[in-house]
Amino acid sequence: MSHQPLSYPFETYPAEGDAIEVADGIFWVSMPVPFVGLRQVNVWLLRDGDSWTMIDTAYGDDRVRDLLHAVWDKILGGRRITRLILTHFHPDHAGNMGMVAEHWGGLLPLMAQAEWFAANLAVRGVYADQSGDRAPFHRLHGLDPARITSTGHRREYAEGVRLATGFRRLQDGEHIAINGDQWQLVRGEGHSPEHLSLYCAARKILIAGDQILPSISTNVSVLQNEPEGDPLGGFLAGCARFQQMYDPDTLVLPSHRRPFYGVLQRLRELEEHHAERLSLVLRAAGAPISAGELLDQMFPRALDGGQIGFAMGEALAHLNHLVERGLLERLPVRAGIQRFLRRPDAPLSVAVGSGLPDQAPGITVVNP
Repeated sequence: MSHQPLSYPFETYPAEGDAIEVADGIFWVSMPVPFVGLRQVNVWLLRDGDSWTMIDTAYGDDRVRDLLHAVWDKILGGRRITRLILTHFHPDHAGNMGMVAEHWGGLLPLMAQAEWFAANLAVRGVYADQSGDRAPFHRLHGLDPARITSTGHRREYAEGVRLATGFRRLQDGEHIAINGDQWQLVRGEGHSPEHLSLYCAARKILIAGDQILPSISTNVSVLQNEPEGDPLGGFLAGCARFQQMYDPDTLVLPSHRRPFYGVLQRLRELEEHHAERLSLVLRAAGAPISAGELLDQMFPRALDGGQIGFAMGEALAHLNHLVERGLLERLPVRAGIQRFLRRPDAPLSVAVGSGLPDQAPGITVVNP
């Protein structure tokens, strides 16, 4: 299977209030986000006969809304947006869904059902990642008090999101016709409840959302509503499945950073990244260890409050995945802290490979 290196056909990002046509009828819009380290988020406009389809809406603040209107005035040519598709519910993707839907005559955004439910819970302050719920969960998993305090400074979901009045459900495997092209909806796991990407096999174009990103890794986190979940297992299974699905010459349109070629190589790199992290956790867990105690080893650079929350979710995702594979055990809570321990017969590393029946596809245990 070909694994061509990553290449970037566009050297620069679109200017604010403007767009770049990345393929016939597909326009790339880059929008600012208020999150440290993320820089920006991509929105896509697809010509659709006498109208337009919009994919994702960016973060919901006044600056972004003004920029969206500027882009519409410059790019749409007087034609209307008649369809809005959301890859997932996160605020940098769904933030302006209410404004966009209302502006274009009461559109119903198209999205996966689980993403709609998650958005509604989050905007009401009852989803698993609200600040008030994070502190006890992080305390249980060994995060030190100073860092617990700093995670409380993170923006709440409702600050940057206004929902539409309703939605239309999309499901994995469905096809949507856009300007005569057939786009298949592809479910990804690990990053959000029911993330959907769009793939046009005939054009070899993938609108990837957050599922496949260049240069940065997709956040895969355990949250307190599913404390023993294995989102990393789902993410790795997806990487293996996507390598069989996507053409090697696919142009990937990610939600962050620039469009790129080399999708199979990037999927391989993501598998290797997590194999390295899993190996690090295995070695560190020779004595009982908590997610909080792993942070400095997994993330040696300084982290701000929001990043600490993501890092805790990532650490738990790797710990839980190793428990699922029988390589770690989850110890009874002692002194209020949940710790993990490597099993006596477990290896010290894992590597990317063909996988075994009882493991996540794409990862093989390597004996020391």
